[in-house]
Amino acid sequence: MPQSDMLIITLHIQNIVLQEALRELLPQAGIFLAEDEKKAEAILYTSPYTGGGLPSLDFDTFPRPFKLLDFLGRLKNLPYSQAITFSDFVLNLREKALTHLKTQQEQRLTEKECQLLRLFCLNKGQDLSKEKLMREVWGYHPDAETHTLETHIYRLRQKLEEDPNVPKILLNGKTGYFIK
Repeated sequence: MPQSDMLIITLHIQNIVLQEALRELLPQAGIFLAEDEKKAEAILYTSPYTGGGLPSLDFDTFPRPFKLLDFLGRLKNLPYSQAITFSDFVLNLREKALTHLKTQQEQRLTEKECQLLRLFCLNKGQDLSKEKLMREVWGYHPDAETHTLETHIYRLRQKLEEDPNVPKILLNGKTGYFIK
């Protein structure tokens, strides 16, 4: 399966069974689902949806049965932002790279590091709870006991912070973490 570009989409699917199947499948392919259309970059829909101002893809245009890789490829080729600028960095989602704007030093990121940074940037300044991060990025149940998140935060701070022990970009919040 190709690497995901972590597209955030909203579903406007009339068929409940199809909608639930997509809600299960798309996050496993690294595609975030947003309930609020304002937080989405694209819309996947079926008729009679008439669309808004976002790039959209009509699910009804796919031949049946459709191939998953073709479907994901069409979703990824929608015109959405491939780079996010924050603090002194540019996060290149397609290349999974983090570039420091002052030094031009580029660092490779893992898929999960990209997903975390993207989620933080889309919610800049908002304290994202550990439970929300675990659910959104890993699909874990909020009560799952794991140090996965803390490990990823530690690694991200190594890449983002001048002094990872005194973070100024990726900060601790009351219930989780946020980017300043």
